[in-house]
Amino acid sequence: MTLRDAYQVLTANEAAAGSEPIIIELVFAEPQNPAEVEAQITEQLPNAPVSVTTAFGGDTDQFLFAAFEGIRERGQEPEIFALARQLRAALDALEANPVLTDSIYGAAAVDAATDAESFGNLCSTDRTNLQPFGWPHKIIHTPQAWRKSRGQGATVAVIDTGYSTHQELNGAIRQTDQLNLVEGGTDAHDKFSSGFLKNPGHGTLVCSVVASRGDVDEDGNVANNGAVVGSAPEAEILPIRAIKSVVNFRQSTLPKAIAHAINHGADVVAMALGGPTRVASTERALRMAADAGLVVVCAAGNCWPKVVFPAAYAANDICTAVAALTHSLRPWAKSGQGLQVTIAAPGENVWGAAKNAATDPDNGVKASQGTTLATSLTAGVAACWVARHGGRAALRVKAQASGTTVQALFNSSVTHNIQKPAVWNGSNKLGAGVVDAEKALNAPLAPGTEAVAGTVPGPAGVTSTLGVLQTHLASHDPDALEDFGAELAEFAGEILWLSHRAGAKARAAESLDNEAAVGANRASDELAAALADKPVLKSVLRTL
Repeated sequence: MTLRDAYQVLTANEAAAGSEPIIIELVFAEPQNPAEVEAQITEQLPNAPVSVTTAFGGDTDQFLFAAFEGIRERGQEPEIFALARQLRAALDALEANPVLTDSIYGAAAVDAATDAESFGNLCSTDRTNLQPFGWPHKIIHTPQAWRKSRGQGATVAVIDTGYSTHQELNGAIRQTDQLNLVEGGTDAHDKFSSGFLKNPGHGTLVCSVVASRGDVDEDGNVANNGAVVGSAPEAEILPIRAIKSVVNFRQSTLPKAIAHAINHGADVVAMALGGPTRVASTERALRMAADAGLVVVCAAGNCWPKVVFPAAYAANDICTAVAALTHSLRPWAKSGQGLQVTIAAPGENVWGAAKNAATDPDNGVKASQGTTLATSLTAGVAACWVARHGGRAALRVKAQASGTTVQALFNSSVTHNIQKPAVWNGSNKLGAGVVDAEKALNAPLAPGTEAVAGTVPGPAGVTSTLGVLQTHLASHDPDALEDFGAELAEFAGEILWLSHRAGAKARAAESLDNEAAVGANRASDELAAALADKPVLKSVLRTL
């Protein structure tokens, strides 16, 4: 197959009017000019409406995004991977990674989830309005930690849907340096994008669980004018509107969002979002953040049983991956799990600000669920930890003196001297244990663990997609590694994507008790042929 052949296959199915373009990330060993790369693509695909931009916004970059108009994404993902492989070869790029529509909710990848009701059933558990409102604080010992620090002076960049006016956010939002990467500009207010597979108000929820003002006693009783108290009630939030919804977004805005957080004084970044797509520039942004002394906290994922990106990069000690627990410390049934998880925190029936439309009242709260809540609580603990140790700059000096990063120091502190609850039955897929803010703030500043062997950054300053896949399989399906050989290296990105979808389908089959309704995965023709004699890997990927 040639590049032109791959493109023609895709364009046979025209996209619906108003559809967003498909995006392919191009990774080069040296910085490239986007106009020159665009010209190279146009030379080989004369009729292709394509535009090329840099991932981080500069004039040149090693990471570029090529956007092709008029191509339908849904249902053609295998063919998009085939196009990416041909594009990589034609441009002599190191990698070409499709930037597919992502979701922290794996049900979006399940064929049976075609309506809001089935989607909700696949990604939620029974709601219980647990009391008191601040019950998670009793579990993670924030009142005790607040004797050392309540996060004063620390800034948490919340990369999400933005924020809204709400009583629980009074005094918490920084009014300067906001960024909107969806509509453009510096106003990060949530625009409340509505419709199926949308989740407006998500950023407001995150902000409230991180830094809503007030106090909580050791039993979880809230003492303030509202109902919610964040885990860092004196930290400041820098809101960055990078997505319309955590149920339907792409990672193409994340590199710029993380770079903005780095350049505008954030100490902590909270990303309660993610999906199955490997995008190398997101990893590069996380490495930039680690180099600059930030702590990045990411959600392990909802419904996807395997740890999603960017949380999966915690295997390299460049972020903190958080799984979700119930109030009894059991694994939340829909949480992502895996060896990449750093820590776990309450994530079922956690109270937070509720504003899902512009007309909703400014004082609504509800008990929500998901790794979003666990991530937000942990990000607040990170802010308290940073403030406790004098801020990002002071911590960076200490980290450099120890030959490590602030991120690694935090991962070491938040896992120091904690034990796994007995109800985990020894599971090693939920991290080291339950977040304990008091222990984290009292832990010695000891160097973190070394990165996983085989994940040393390559020419572009990131792990190869092949290396990422090997870490993924080692965590989730080690038997499949024996089926994986060098002849499959060029399919690494597609195999990663199929592995995540297979996990979502398996979990959905359990929830629906109907294997047939969930269906199998479809690989590209080239990968399907390569898997013909790989029975273990083929089974893991649920391919036909």
